[in-house]
Amino acid sequence: MHRLSFLLAFTACGSQTPANTPDSMPSPDASSVDASLATQPISAPADAWTWVDFPDSKCASGTATGIGINPHAGATDVVIYFEGGGACTNATNCWGTMPQAANVAGYDSTTFSTAKQRGYPILNRDLATNPFAAKNLVYVPYCTGDMHAGTSEVDLVVGSTTKPTYFWGGHDLDLFLARVVPTFPDATHVWVVGTSAGGFGTFLTFDQVAHAFGDVRVDIVDDSGPAIVAKGGVDNSATLTTWGFVPPAGCSPCTHFSDVLAADRARQPNSKYGFMSFAEDTVISKDFGYTLAEYPAVMTSYAQSLANDPNAATLIVTNEQLHVVEADPTLAVQYLPWLTAMVTDSATWTSTTYAHP
Repeated sequence: MHRLSFLLAFTACGSQTPANTPDSMPSPDASSVDASLATQPISAPADAWTWVDFPDSKCASGTATGIGINPHAGATDVVIYFEGGGACTNATNCWGTMPQAANVAGYDSTTFSTAKQRGYPILNRDLATNPFAAKNLVYVPYCTGDMHAGTSEVDLVVGSTTKPTYFWGGHDLDLFLARVVPTFPDATHVWVVGTSAGGFGTFLTFDQVAHAFGDVRVDIVDDSGPAIVAKGGVDNSATLTTWGFVPPAGCSPCTHFSDVLAADRARQPNSKYGFMSFAEDTVISKDFGYTLAEYPAVMTSYAQSLANDPNAATLIVTNEQLHVVEADPTLAVQYLPWLTAMVTDSATWTSTTYAHP
């Protein structure tokens, strides 16, 4: 059953009364409000961020979350940004003293209002060099620990207590898309953009987004979420299974992140996949078991694996040890022209390496 089928079944079973969001309307019948809102376009002012609650969504803790939306009058391109913030698979790294995933306890309008990622250049309408400045923007927060791709509820034992944990990113995304798609009925181009865990989410959710928007072209900008396996690892199957990841149709065996990316490219071979990373990524190298000295070779190999795809290109930053290219504001002068070439389908868009001074 496709995840959108889950959405219809979930809604039919009843849900919570929606919060008083700008696009909700009072009604004496709470269940009918939920049912009507499930696919209702979102009404929000242009060129400003509006938080929209989704009462049936779940963070890892089971609390509801929502999305940010920032439409632009006359725009037919839609940019869907996936927030990052680590990942988790068990009681210790989800709920221990040092959780490895952000916001698993909850994410609401207050969390969104202070999200540092909202300051990234790609979400800045006032930046003339930003190729996304005049597009419709959607911000998908991160609070599920599953790179936005899970569909499972797992009981994790924390101390002596069993804690239901919702790796629910995939289900949440279906809820979001059911309203985002009718909000932009004239969409001609969709950009799936993400950083860190959200970078992985770009290709893990590509098929889901493409299915929701129909025949619309969907391009990916993946900042620091490479489709690789851990050092000495065989594949990514254990993680994907824990999260309940639903693979794209026809993806077999789909045990590697790279299998999923290959399925994406096969679905829309004329779409573009742009990948950015530091050669010495301080977070991803550690998470996948590589030293900083080893990781540049991993990035070189990853770039080479994409070399035969005419619609894929990489931007690798050397001489700087950091995580998420967009987190360094001084690099905008390097990657925004590269992104602009990608967005405009310029023949000058190609793989490149930038040596940070």
